Amino acid sequence: MIGAPFLVLGVLVTLTALVGAGVAGRPRGAAAGFLLSPLHPATWAALAALLVGFWVELAAFTAIVGLLSAGASLLVAGIGFLLVALAIEGSRFIARFERARAGWADPRPLHPHAYRPPGPGLRELILAVFVDVARWRDVVYVLVAFPLAVLEAVVAFTLWSLAITFLSVPIWFALGVLPAGPLSNVGLTASPATVAIAVGFAGLVLTPVAATVSRGLMALHRAVVSGLLCESENRALERRVATLETSRRAVLDVEASELRRIERDLHDGAQQRLVMLSLNLGMAADRIDTDPAGAKALVEDARDQARLALAELRDLVRGIAPAILIDRGLVPALSALAGRGPIRVIVASELPEGLRLPDAVERAAYFVVAEAVANAAKHAAGSASRVEIRCRLEAGRLVVEVEDDGPGGARILPTGGLAGLVGRVEALDGSLAVESPIGGPTVVRASIPIASLPVAAPATSAAPAQDPR
Repeated sequence: MIGAPFLVLGVLVTLTALVGAGVAGRPRGAAAGFLLSPLHPATWAALAALLVGFWVELAAFTAIVGLLSAGASLLVAGIGFLLVALAIEGSRFIARFERARAGWADPRPLHPHAYRPPGPGLRELILAVFVDVARWRDVVYVLVAFPLAVLEAVVAFTLWSLAITFLSVPIWFALGVLPAGPLSNVGLTASPATVAIAVGFAGLVLTPVAATVSRGLMALHRAVVSGLLCESENRALERRVATLETSRRAVLDVEASELRRIERDLHDGAQQRLVMLSLNLGMAADRIDTDPAGAKALVEDARDQARLALAELRDLVRGIAPAILIDRGLVPALSALAGRGPIRVIVASELPEGLRLPDAVERAAYFVVAEAVANAAKHAAGSASRVEIRCRLEAGRLVVEVEDDGPGGARILPTGGLAGLVGRVEALDGSLAVESPIGGPTVVRASIPIASLPVAAPATSAAPAQDPR
């Protein structure tokens, strides 16, 4: 008699496994969707999420409330702050799990709200833990979610218990496990068999109701999770707009600085040499008849000035866009850059051989590496003996890392060269980070998204580590 509900439940789960993919993959009307809801995989995912959520919320509520109560009682002793901090960070862990659980029945992504990162000092760590609004929202969620989880589990369990019990009544009666007496004492004139069939039909009607209610309860819970534990669309849009405005200003500042540098280099370098070349050639033309030897010396000096002007123009163009980067791609350009470095530079690339990335991505990555190598040579002179450049593709992003074994202590300063690179990378929706603890090593890491990868060359083997020296 006890096994009949489990038999019905097993039949429902088996039918879901057999036909669930077809039910989930075909668009249907509201009525058909309601009737077939017990066979939809999302129904059982929602039911599992509700049942798991009850036990998770029970354990989380007990632990977090216990820590908060003990912490509040022991604040005077000092250890209370540690207990409260553990409760806050525990709530953050529960929030991470709850965002994942909310996606069991609905795979649409949920973006967590932005937490305040802990700084390097104790004061920044304390502010990040105790003053961060996002962390306290996690605590509020744990306190609110427990009674909500109890209500959800009770409603879902009651509906499914009734539905499965009613569905199993005809099986009990057919197997003779359920005597006809109880079915004859319900106050109806119908036969026991008819009553059993009617009860089974009621269970058949109640099953899609239980399935729809389960999915609705999980949708309600997802809305609570989205409201308390996730970043709203408006807030995400505001953050995105602010990031784009900041990166746009940074790119404009970098562009203006580059234009001023180019103008200054042309005025102070190549232009002055061309002026001297013109003067020398003019004086040589005046002396060529009266003083051929002096005219020859002036022409030779003009030739030297022309050679130096060409060299300066070549260096200037290389600073704007190296020819090898345009012609051959990122890895050959980095190898050429490594060959000109004053210290030993190794290029370790995992990019497919011959792969060409979008021009903006290659330029940004090249200048990040060039600035990082220049900083290592300039600030770690005599201390850094080795620089390693690593390139790879990672989840649709180009990741470039430059690591040196210098003394460390590098920072992104508002007026430093790395600050301009941050704007250049963020303009491409990427990120740049510097890890440089005192004593080293220093790692500059740029991650740049690639909208669409071009087709690579036929060779697909990873390029081996190169040492230009």
